Amino acid sequence: MPKAPQPSAASSRYLILMRHAKSDWSDMSLSDHERPLNDRGSRDAPRMARWLQETELVPDLVLCSDSQRTRETFGLMQQEWGTDVEVSYSKALYLAAPEAILRTIHSDGCGARRLMLLAHNPGITHFVSKLAGQAVEMPTAAVAVFQLALDDWSQLKMGGSATLVQYMRPKAL
Repeated sequence: MPKAPQPSAASSRYLILMRHAKSDWSDMSLSDHERPLNDRGSRDAPRMARWLQETELVPDLVLCSDSQRTRETFGLMQQEWGTDVEVSYSKALYLAAPEAILRTIHSDGCGARRLMLLAHNPGITHFVSKLAGQAVEMPTAAVAVFQLALDDWSQLKMGGSATLVQYMRPKAL
């Protein structure tokens, strides 16, 4: 597995890409957008938050799909961090294709040094794989962390100079 990032590097930015935690399919009257987390998802989100905290990668800003399950994933993570992490909910990230994910990072990443994007499959898996230059599976609640030498998020390119420095999934913890 890749080495731990060096958060003190002044010129580095970190892009933390995460798929929402496991959702509940028991209530078929709910739309896909309205599905909440199931019990496993409610356990995994805080575990992943603790892992991000232990690796000194709590984000400065979170760009989050506006679905119920992504909102719940973020809420459970923020409770673990014990600090108010800025979040921006976006309808554009709901079931977004890799190109839409990239556009959202370009337009909404602001000056964050550690930017987290919380979204859905298949788009998040495709985006992570394109950035990594290799196939990377993103099961529910998986996190892939990229280190980048960028002055601004608008410089991010899908096949660019991103280095995968961390990858974690709940079952590996």
